Amino acid sequence: MIGEIALSFIADRQAASKRVVEDKEELLRLANEAYPSIVKRGGGARDLWVESIGDFLIVYLAVDPKEAMGANMLNTMLEALTEPIQKLSGGQALMAILSNLATRSLVSASCAIDFKALSRDPEEATAIAHRMELASQLAQVDPYRAATHNKGIFNGIDALVLATGNDWRAIEAGAHAYAAQSGPYKGLSHWKSQPEEKKLYGEITLPMPVATKGGSIGLNPTVQVSHRLLGEPTAVELAGIIASLGLAQNFAALKALVTTGIQAGHMKLQARSLALLAGAKEEEVPRLVSQLLENKPFNLKKARTLLQELRN
Repeated sequence: MIGEIALSFIADRQAASKRVVEDKEELLRLANEAYPSIVKRGGGARDLWVESIGDFLIVYLAVDPKEAMGANMLNTMLEALTEPIQKLSGGQALMAILSNLATRSLVSASCAIDFKALSRDPEEATAIAHRMELASQLAQVDPYRAATHNKGIFNGIDALVLATGNDWRAIEAGAHAYAAQSGPYKGLSHWKSQPEEKKLYGEITLPMPVATKGGSIGLNPTVQVSHRLLGEPTAVELAGIIASLGLAQNFAALKALVTTGIQAGHMKLQARSLALLAGAKEEEVPRLVSQLLENKPFNLKKARTLLQELRN
């Protein structure tokens, strides 16, 4: 995790920055002294650096929280460093707070998918792989597409982050900021077709500072069940699982978009929702969904009418 102390009203930023950096080891010692329990578990403050941005001189602190979320840990350390850093820099601290842009907690996932998994028809499979590569390229150049492309990735990620007791808002905020690191907002995943290998390659990299201990994880029984179902992964392993799920979700969405279109799946889900709202029993749902899809456009009134006809 990364946190920052933002300083203002500094006469000589270059000299102030030099003084802070020269005292780096002592500052890291003070940070660890403020939260000794994490040091005992093998974590703690790892690095400190300074950047001059706009009207501010910003001191960044990187901390390894091990299996914990680290928010309270990091904020405690930052507050302990505020007064010493003010004295070193001669400036006034505006705030000391963690950042959700965890660029030192990056995780990557990748996959190689055989063309035959895309379609039984070799020509169609090659065409689908090429269209998915183009869809990936579109998300790199069009921010309107990139936003929806990444939202689809988070359809998978958010669910698992929530289920494991982590902060989905923090994960999303950090990942969206990371998607704009180079300037324009871009898609987080990349897909590349390799016809000579008959494989489609996918990869994703994003910040994933998740935890397996602390917060609601130890208190919420359903969260504990989720961790058991996953095999009690470490925080690093959990980050990998979450990133892999995001890539899988993206694969499913892109394949649907470049073949049947996303609406086919959406309409089927909508028809099922209407069938349940209309009062269909479990054994009635498949037949009612089929009839609704054959009688577009459909709504709740039509679902109720068709259900009554089925029962009669």
